[in-house]
Amino acid sequence: MSIPKLLLYRLPADFHERLENWGDVMRSRGGYGVSPTYEICRMLAKQAGKLPRGEEPEKELDEADAGFIEAAWRNSVYRMLHQHRELLRAHYVQRAYWKATCRAQGIRLREYDDILVRAVGNFEDFVAQYAMRVHNRRQDNLTTV
Repeated sequence: MSIPKLLLYRLPADFHERLENWGDVMRSRGGYGVSPTYEICRMLAKQAGKLPRGEEPEKELDEADAGFIEAAWRNSVYRMLHQHRELLRAHYVQRAYWKATCRAQGIRLREYDDILVRAVGNFEDFVAQYAMRVHNRRQDNLTTV
């Protein structure tokens, strides 16, 4: 699902890319298996610059960053609105049709963009806080001497 052009300028571009990466990595897990022979032939064709017709080069996925975003999303249970969490998951990971998401969550159609922008903003703030907490893990465990 592509985001309308009107909504893109309201989302932070770098964080939107991170969320897109998170969704791509989460969707690529648990799919059908691919034969090792196919993977080797595809890798050799990619190196030679001769991909089969209709096949575009895959964009590189940052799995480490996607894992960090997933960990932050799992830890945001009591720190974000449930509706915002479900909206982020439906939009980025499940690629659900936006009208179906509105119907399932009881959101008015005209409010979808505003709620999505608020959810992304809240989650961006939480990810920044979570990064500080994970980065300064030893400072969280205060002990008396």
